[in-house]
Amino acid sequence: METEDQQVERIKQFWSEHGKGIVAGLVIGFGLFYGWRYYDAQTRAAQEAASEQFESVIVQLESEQEGSMAAAQEFLTANSGETYAHLAAFELAKHAVEHNDYATAVSALQMVRDNAEPALRAVADLRQARVLLAQEQFDTALAAAKAAESVAPFKAQAAELQGDILLAKGDTTGARAAYQAAIDAGSQGLAEIKLNSIVAAS
Repeated sequence: METEDQQVERIKQFWSEHGKGIVAGLVIGFGLFYGWRYYDAQTRAAQEAASEQFESVIVQLESEQEGSMAAAQEFLTANSGETYAHLAAFELAKHAVEHNDYATAVSALQMVRDNAEPALRAVADLRQARVLLAQEQFDTALAAAKAAESVAPFKAQAAELQGDILLAKGDTTGARAAYQAAIDAGSQGLAEIKLNSIVAAS
């Protein structure tokens, strides 16, 4: 059995051979741990700042403050990949349409179409299609409406909107097919009434 002195010598020898590696490992471990905590804190701080900016943008738009649309557009540009920016884009588009600024509405919704996750992107597809329809940009509106079909819950709504666009374009045959597709997809809207009105007028 080893004496205490021998045990101490073994520990000293082990530490002499492996001590630097152990210290380095501890340093790296603590660095990763505190680095992650720092990153997490920074991320939360950034999210909180984005939330505050979002609320400020919405208040400015709703209260019709001077420069509110410019502030909203700046927020979208700085945060294009964030959900807060996508929600702000919807508000900006609504505000722009109310002021007959269709170009700004189309641009804001395009940002969502380019960057958002599928469900929000589909909403932007449909809203942009309606704005383009109001401008009688039928082909571009139709493309936007079709894009929303890829998200299952929006398929019926997208088909019905395509029917509206095709009907406005004068394509009754295409409109009839689109309304029928909306009905087949489970439309809870006016697709059946619209389809019947085309049949009655034929």
